[in-house]
Amino acid sequence: MVKGRVDVKRRLNVLMDAWNKVIEAWEESGGNIIRGDVVKILESVYTRESIIPIKGASDPADLYDKELASLYVVGKHGMGLEDQFPELFDTIFNDEVKYESVINVALSELPERAREKVKAIIGNIDDNTLARILRLKLTEVFFGFSSSEDMAKLLKAMLNIYPNKARTIKSYAKFYIAFKVAESISKGEIRDRISKEALKHALALEIGLDKKRLPDDSYIRKIAMEVFNVPDKVLTNILSVTGKERRHEKEKKRS
Repeated sequence: MVKGRVDVKRRLNVLMDAWNKVIEAWEESGGNIIRGDVVKILESVYTRESIIPIKGASDPADLYDKELASLYVVGKHGMGLEDQFPELFDTIFNDEVKYESVINVALSELPERAREKVKAIIGNIDDNTLARILRLKLTEVFFGFSSSEDMAKLLKAMLNIYPNKARTIKSYAKFYIAFKVAESISKGEIRDRISKEALKHALALEIGLDKKRLPDDSYIRKIAMEVFNVPDKVLTNILSVTGKERRHEKEKKRS
């Protein structure tokens, strides 16, 4: 394990803390809170604990709204709260409930039939919604409630269901590979450049992603440092990142 890393256990503890605050707010208000209130609670807890949401290289304005996927997955699959607070889940996590239904359809139906069922569940699907659906599955994989094999199956299924959305799906596949490599580095499973490249190519093969679309090391490095808190000195032995990029990151930290 890499010293100082942010691991799954720590994220679980932070998310359980956030859930305690959400439930408290829900009960004190008599069920009169909205999704935006929960986003604020999650952001406050993450900020206090110096936790960064699951993310790629960018910092979208709706990042914490997207990170509600983590709260949903841990609350439902890890804490069993959906049965205890069905109205809360219906009110706050209506989108995630639909995304999970879409995932189940995509993994169990032929493309044409899946397309029809998904439209009935969620309407016409746009790039942002598609990325959120894939994010939900990645979150399940990260917290151990689903497998990497299922993630690969979902990416392939979505390509078959929405060939016109190939660019968005392949872009997410690229992020997924970068995320998994960064995670493996943080766990100490990847300690050299040969192992890093082997994992990148193995994941690409599993997903069916063209090797030309593999994430570069600077992308992996950003995720490793920001999401998993992997020290720069660890990454220098694994990732082919220029000195200029490392200096820029250090200057950014000091500013």
